[in-house]
Amino acid sequence: MKYIRLLVITIIVINFSFTSAGINLFFIDDYSGDILIEGTQKPINNIYKNIYNFRSACPNIRFPQNHNDPVDDFIFSPENITLEDDALHRSNSLHFTEWWYFDAVFNNGYTAQMNIRISSILNQDVLNIRLDIYREGVLLSHEVKRYLQWDFYASTDIPFVEIQGKQVMKGFIDETTGKWIYNFQLECDKTSANLQFIGTTQGWKGSIPNGQWAVVLPKAEVNGSITIFNEEINVTGRGYHDHNWEITAFTGMNYGWFWGKINAETLTMTWAKIMNTRLWGQSLLVINKDNEGYTTIEADDIYLFTSDFHVDKGMLVPHSFTLEAYNKNFSLSVNMEVIETHHERMFGIVNYWRYHMVCNGTINCDSYTEIIEEIQIAEFIRFR
Repeated sequence: MKYIRLLVITIIVINFSFTSAGINLFFIDDYSGDILIEGTQKPINNIYKNIYNFRSACPNIRFPQNHNDPVDDFIFSPENITLEDDALHRSNSLHFTEWWYFDAVFNNGYTAQMNIRISSILNQDVLNIRLDIYREGVLLSHEVKRYLQWDFYASTDIPFVEIQGKQVMKGFIDETTGKWIYNFQLECDKTSANLQFIGTTQGWKGSIPNGQWAVVLPKAEVNGSITIFNEEINVTGRGYHDHNWEITAFTGMNYGWFWGKINAETLTMTWAKIMNTRLWGQSLLVINKDNEGYTTIEADDIYLFTSDFHVDKGMLVPHSFTLEAYNKNFSLSVNMEVIETHHERMFGIVNYWRYHMVCNGTINCDSYTEIIEEIQIAEFIRFR
């Protein structure tokens, strides 16, 4: 029976396309796996600030840890990346999946999510492309196409993928400006995207439980066109690109994870919460500054609050989030209200939601403050 279960999980992970994360649906928040805060009220700013002030004043006092949780000991340490980091990595495992994820929020109310995923079992590769187009957060079109290994080529040296001899993705560094640029052309039966992503932030990479993650373009300027219903629409806006590899069936042993990003004027926040069980998880938060570097916030200084639960596909799903983070040089407080969700159920087991959310708040870094006011795409997955 255990081998059948492992095979099912393998098939799920190999065929499931996503870059996001899951969250516990039945509790409100946990303080780094130590303190459970229950209830559905929102006066959490003072609670979290008091916790932070108490920890700062009493650094030698330690809260009890959940030592049975392997994610509890996980520390995310981002590093600089090269173009080769965004090339195809493959894996020594008998099975793996690896993908390149792009999304964009355009100025005319359209949004798009695009995905190139390579899955392999016993060295037999399959490539899937995916293109979802939305208007005001409402799904207009969802298309997936599949190709066998002799139909495509992916470079192991640079970010480059072609399908049936036609370039789909190519990334390079502009010799004059030093900016990372990606040309992206994806064609499906009824929709297409022809976009250029020009990075405005420095990328980074790091190890996560049961996988590797590179956020290549935390924020990018996007321009080009999308085609839907036989209409070509010129678009400009703001985009994001990341790359995951070394993803195997063991990733599905996690409860799930939740992932998103937030932009202010010059600062960009990429965040996630990886859940090992329904009750325990680890938060990640990396801050980028336009045309400069990045810094990571320690998990003990990150607080996530969920509320406004809706019953969706028989499960309670949060539709309101508050993300808070505090340390000596940085503070973040942002509310995220879901305006639309796009749900998929894979094999009747894995549940996945893509959120469109209105983000409002403030970020203070090195004594200056920026306002957060935008619509962003986030994602939520439950493996079990």
